[in-house]
Amino acid sequence: MGQPQQLIHLLWLVSFVAIWTKNNHATAAVRDVHVRNLTNVFLKAIPPGDSNSSVTSLVVERNQITLSNEDKISLAGYPQLVELHLDLNRVTYIPARYLSVVPNLSVLSLSNNQISSLVPESFYGLDALRVLNLSHNLLTSLPAQLFRPLNDLQVVDLQGNPWNCSCLLLSSIQEIRAAGVTMAGTNTTCASPEQQAGTDLFEALTNCYPKSADPSNPPSGTAGHSQQPKVPPNLPKVTLTTSPDNNAQKPAPGNTWRFAACVAALALATSILIVCAVKGPSWYRLFHNYRHRRLQQEDNPEGRAASSIYSETDRGHMSQKTFTFAHPEGEEDLHYFEDPYVKAEE
Repeated sequence: MGQPQQLIHLLWLVSFVAIWTKNNHATAAVRDVHVRNLTNVFLKAIPPGDSNSSVTSLVVERNQITLSNEDKISLAGYPQLVELHLDLNRVTYIPARYLSVVPNLSVLSLSNNQISSLVPESFYGLDALRVLNLSHNLLTSLPAQLFRPLNDLQVVDLQGNPWNCSCLLLSSIQEIRAAGVTMAGTNTTCASPEQQAGTDLFEALTNCYPKSADPSNPPSGTAGHSQQPKVPPNLPKVTLTTSPDNNAQKPAPGNTWRFAACVAALALATSILIVCAVKGPSWYRLFHNYRHRRLQQEDNPEGRAASSIYSETDRGHMSQKTFTFAHPEGEEDLHYFEDPYVKAEE
């Protein structure tokens, strides 16, 4: 009786192992269907997908991808794509709305590329994006509106970039920090300006926004974001100990009216100068020719009338000429009116 029982137990164990192995192979097959790994196969373009493709994770690392128009068409063939890994490629630029063809994307990794700049709509349409990896690129700053459409963003990795830590260029990073987004990485340092080279990016943020260092003053409008979201295992976890204040800096009032007043004053002064330049010679001649002196009657013992006429010499000096008129005896005195403006003949 002992041997048949041992044989039954052995058969049961063999059946259990066979069923377990079969289930594992089935699970692996399903996983292979949903994950497409094309790492280090010297691709210059992303392979096209099928509109009925069930691939949810596409790994195209260590290739020569540049995100051309051909790549965009290929990505449109992965409608269920959730994770896209393009690390260690040759991506230098992400055009506006380029990734809107994969709207369900939740994880986007662009580490170790050559991205030097982004536009405000580079990630437009990725409403479900939770994790964004931009580490080890050539970024010095980020557009102010880059992260505003990403309402579900939880983790951003910005380490290994030559950041310009001037307060004006840090405003976009301050926005994502104010929204409770975790900044992963421990090597996020400044490269410029020169006086801040080597300074930690978080320290530069605190210097530009000192009120953000108060943990008792949480930012407003961030109720929908978790202060300590779960970080995927492939990214180091960094917990921020500060809560920024959206009202840390208020914009200065505009000076439009001052500019308008200066323009009006300049226009008025220019008009006056133009009028003076055009009318000046005419006014000078009118004033110069209109000068005269009142004729004064002098006592003349001989009963003669005398008058003086002033004329201008060649050198601009005034010369006086006196004319005496004699009246015949017995005739009434005649009164003459002389025009002082008539110049005497030389």
